[in-house]
Amino acid sequence: MSLWLIVGWLIGSLLILVYSGCALQRQPVLSYLVEAFPVETEDNASFYKDPVDSTIVWSEDGLQLKVRFFNDRMLDERFDPAVSPYTLSGWVDPNLGYTPPLWTTFEVTVINRTRERVELDPTQVILRLDSDNFYYCRQGVGVWKNLPHYMDYSYLKWGSRAGNVEFYANTDRNDIWRRTEFQREKPVRKGRKYKGMLTFPALPRDTENFTLEINNFILAYDSAEAGFGNPVEFTDIHFDFSVKQGIYTVEEGR
Repeated sequence: MSLWLIVGWLIGSLLILVYSGCALQRQPVLSYLVEAFPVETEDNASFYKDPVDSTIVWSEDGLQLKVRFFNDRMLDERFDPAVSPYTLSGWVDPNLGYTPPLWTTFEVTVINRTRERVELDPTQVILRLDSDNFYYCRQGVGVWKNLPHYMDYSYLKWGSRAGNVEFYANTDRNDIWRRTEFQREKPVRKGRKYKGMLTFPALPRDTENFTLEINNFILAYDSAEAGFGNPVEFTDIHFDFSVKQGIYTVEEGR
């Protein structure tokens, strides 16, 4: 075998190894993460951050309203992603190459220590973006797919699953909704508390700030008897958040 043939064989083998290594190199796994941070205002003593669970708290005269933002990572830690109605985990958008957020989710807790009866009505809650557009929450308006202020993309997850889609959609998923969402007509009497999830459409990618507006929070009724009386005292409570969101590779972590 001539020297040139040997050299050619070595070069060819080297090129095959290089190209094989490139072909076998694992493509990065992409993920999308949204982080929202409460913005505390020094001139308003009614708001503070709970040092135990990092929730933002509004507190006046023995009445507290606690709000905690949940991103997809936190939601998947709490709910089984296989049947969770809160995330699209397990499905990758073929055009994006990652799993987009399905909702903008908050856990809201009402703690009543002093008043006879208070109530948060989800129909009065909106998520106002820095563009001044706003969203209603799912619990406040139902499933409206044709309005600019509300969208429901959950069909992406359940419509693409093989097997008995209706089983998941109508049992496991709905059961999680019923057990965990913040429901309407849930007055909180003195000495009690109530909490649940409020869900809004996913944030636009250019969002940097938003305000969770809890409007017309009922502080008092003209009758203390449960199921009777008309609300006579209200207050508006607004929680400001800054946003950090973007794509990252899973290998990099955060």
